[in-house]
Amino acid sequence: MVKPQRFAGCFLAVVCFLYTNMLWADEADFPLPPTLVPAVNFWVKVYTQADTESGFLHDSENLNIIYEKLPRDLELIDLHRKQFSRDLRVLATGVRSNLSESQQHIMDLWGPGVTNDRLMEASDNIRWQLGQSDRYQEGLNRSGAYLPHIRAVARNLGMPEELASLPHVESSFHPGAFSSASASGMFQFMRETARRFMRVDNLVDERLDPYKSAYGAMKLLKENYDELHSWPLALTAYNHGATGMMKAVQLTGTQDIGEIVQKYKGPRFGFASRNFYAQFLAVRQVEKNADTFFGKVERQKAPKFTEIEMSGFVDAKVLAKTLGVTVQTLQLDNPALLKPVWAGNKRIPKGYIVKLDSNHFEGDMGFAVSSIDSNNFHTAQTIDESYIVQKGDSLSTIATRNHTSVSELIAINQLDNRHAIKTGQKLVLPQNGAVPSLVVNRSEQSTPAAKSGRYIVARGDTLSKLADRFKIAEPTLMALNNMQDANTLQPGQLLLLRPERTPKLEPATIASEIERSVAGSASVSLPVQTAALASMVHSMNPADYAVKSDGKIVVLPEETVGHYADWLRLNTKDLYSLNGLHSEKAVKVGASLKLDFSKVDRDRFESRRRQFHSNLQAQYFSAWRISETNSYQIKNSDSLAAVVRSNDIPMWLFRQYNPGVDASRLQAGQTVLIPRVERLTN
Repeated sequence: MVKPQRFAGCFLAVVCFLYTNMLWADEADFPLPPTLVPAVNFWVKVYTQADTESGFLHDSENLNIIYEKLPRDLELIDLHRKQFSRDLRVLATGVRSNLSESQQHIMDLWGPGVTNDRLMEASDNIRWQLGQSDRYQEGLNRSGAYLPHIRAVARNLGMPEELASLPHVESSFHPGAFSSASASGMFQFMRETARRFMRVDNLVDERLDPYKSAYGAMKLLKENYDELHSWPLALTAYNHGATGMMKAVQLTGTQDIGEIVQKYKGPRFGFASRNFYAQFLAVRQVEKNADTFFGKVERQKAPKFTEIEMSGFVDAKVLAKTLGVTVQTLQLDNPALLKPVWAGNKRIPKGYIVKLDSNHFEGDMGFAVSSIDSNNFHTAQTIDESYIVQKGDSLSTIATRNHTSVSELIAINQLDNRHAIKTGQKLVLPQNGAVPSLVVNRSEQSTPAAKSGRYIVARGDTLSKLADRFKIAEPTLMALNNMQDANTLQPGQLLLLRPERTPKLEPATIASEIERSVAGSASVSLPVQTAALASMVHSMNPADYAVKSDGKIVVLPEETVGHYADWLRLNTKDLYSLNGLHSEKAVKVGASLKLDFSKVDRDRFESRRRQFHSNLQAQYFSAWRISETNSYQIKNSDSLAAVVRSNDIPMWLFRQYNPGVDASRLQAGQTVLIPRVERLTN
């Protein structure tokens, strides 16, 4: 194990003097108040002296005080944190002689003038900060592709070009960054904020496009500046909100960011908000002196794109083939288009600006797109199979938009009533026998195969010909028919052209319906039937993400007190105290916990909770598929955890297939459903 490194006061002073005298010219827009010098120095060390396998134990209020550099070992960190806390409490009693080595180290850091009260306060302010030097260097490399564009956007809006360094703080210039708070993209926009400046829906999320999101970030900063008249305040508002910073100015009576950081004690103005501007100054300082800190840095070159605005709707596979590139290349250059587009379930939207790096495509993109056959260039989007509830939606508006009825939506989604929907909830939409992933032309719609959703393979048929004829992506056709090889097509073979229409099921009857389907038509492969039912069951998630009227929730699989604290912007110890708990071990799935909504409201908490589980499940199904479903009879010796573990499936997946099973009341002889999973080969 790496030996911990302690920071002596004299060394710290030399380092501080070195850092604070590095190239601070032309800083009229971004001043460095003397009170923020320790914070800037601290963050420079975080970005240059410790990588993500190490970090610092430090005082959260006085960033001059760094107790120790430690490896990223949670047990070691906790051990040293507790030792420093004990030593600080001893010193807070006034003891100054016969000190241990650790106690003397603390006194050397704080200096002889420190008061007992300050030492006692410090005993509760020991914080761990993970190092960022390797992540920062990776960001430096990536930044070359984006900085020229962001600077140009800032110039065009009449803003300082230095603001282009913001992604160093937010994401290390990672376009696909995603935080636990559901912030996305290089500029870490929350969904609701992003929608003010860019397109964010179930098909397009421009937060993931570093070039488009740059406009949104600069416009937000300009709005902040127009309200606050200070770039330090505008930057801090990027993290804390313009309204929050206006309140800080009002309560402190100053616009000096240094004074505000010292004086303002707003409930949401925590460590991250207090340090946001100091971090920005630090990353700029390191960026300007990168060669000094890291040696010669190689930055990526900015790409040159060819663009075209789509005048209709087109499948990604068709467009890629037309342009002579792979779908993967098209996806790489157009990261804002989401999974339904790349999976072939939805088309690239009309009006969307598609771009390709000149290294991937040379020629006239407009001419190439104009050559797409009219049968493949559509005037409408593919019909939705599901819909994510947006803010302001009602069942009535969703039903009207999707050509169905409120009663149909209630029945399909097993809703208690017409008002039982929440923002972020996924609703299954009725298909009425139509192929959800395609809309064929009139001549094809009239064929018996298109109407029945089945086709008997004829001599001379190939998978690619059938995919073109019925306007189905080849991978989709293969998945529907459980085909591993496109060349195994045989005359007389029955092909499904769409998922079999499944009945509307009550959760209590899911088991019997699955068993009945298993005994169904021998001409349809079992994995296809069970996969379709699995998809249906997956959409009918029995998990209740809502907060009860008494402010309590039921703990779900994969959740921890740490998650709740993160979503609520609280410390875990606050939630432990609120519930009379002493450790994470006391929190079990199914337990009831009381929450504190003083910093985050219930809707935001529920949204973050739902997003966490959505991401968790999406990640799982990107690597695994459900191959079949079997019944299992509980034995006397069984526990739910043992059943789940022995079948190598996550607890949440078991619960989705068995929504009526009470984990605390398993009985011998009870029948449950076990989904069998297999890893995807690709």
